[in-house]
Amino acid sequence: MKKLSLTIVGIIFCVLASLAQDNSQAERNHANTLQVYRAIETGDVSKLDKFIDKNIVDHSGPHGDMVGLDSTKIMFKGMHDHISNLKMEPIAHATGGDYHFDLVRMTGITNSEYMGMPANTPIDMTSVNVVKIKNGKAVEHWRYSDAQQMMEMMEMMHGEHPMQGEDHKKMNDMDSTKQNP
Repeated sequence: MKKLSLTIVGIIFCVLASLAQDNSQAERNHANTLQVYRAIETGDVSKLDKFIDKNIVDHSGPHGDMVGLDSTKIMFKGMHDHISNLKMEPIAHATGGDYHFDLVRMTGITNSEYMGMPANTPIDMTSVNVVKIKNGKAVEHWRYSDAQQMMEMMEMMHGEHPMQGEDHKKMNDMDSTKQNP
């Protein structure tokens, strides 16, 4: 009976230790993410090598896959330099296995032409960042943004909704929320 009790206590201890380790890893991942956001906001990219692998692959780069920490630093510095009052506001986060997920709101105003946006374009976007972590560092990144927000930004940039006329009518006709069951 004593052996069974000790075995059960041992199993419970291992499960709790495992949960605590997962939780502390999630907390470290979130803390690292916050450091990356601060680097983007301030333009100080000097410490990113603590959080990002030198061979990172950013699958959401402005022109497709972007490889390497140096490229990432240039992109983050460019964001800071071209967007005034840049804020990265985390809303929620989670860690699952080697992946960290973060829902974040980015706001600011372009202070010069940047990525097709004229100066004084307000930015207010919410996206999900997915980061693969190995040995405590980001090795891959994906960003998923709300298509409606992107279209609204394009409309502000160019003065028209990207889907006008018949195309827009067809999309509305296909909207399942407007169809009868």
